Amino acid sequence: MLALSRGEGQSIIINGTIEVKIVKWTRSSVRLAIEAPRDVTIDRDEVWRKMHPDKPTPLDQVQTLRESSGGTQPRSAATGEDTDTPRPREAV
Repeated sequence: MLALSRGEGQSIIINGTIEVKIVKWTRSSVRLAIEAPRDVTIDRDEVWRKMHPDKPTPLDQVQTLRESSGGTQPRSAATGEDTDTPRPREAV
């Protein structure tokens, strides 16, 4: 899981095709605007769970897969790459 801090009017881009923008932020809630291709399904967690009562969520399935393959590795927010993997230095 990646946790980010964003302010009103700021956004994140997922996979180059999905934008999640902070529209309004208050002490008790955050209003998000999500722009995604039409073929991407977007559901609130509680709606998804109601539609699929006996099925783990897709995120639960990913977590289970990661745990069974030897654990999780942190990822870089900028590149999406594993942060434990050394990267060659670039010539300046």
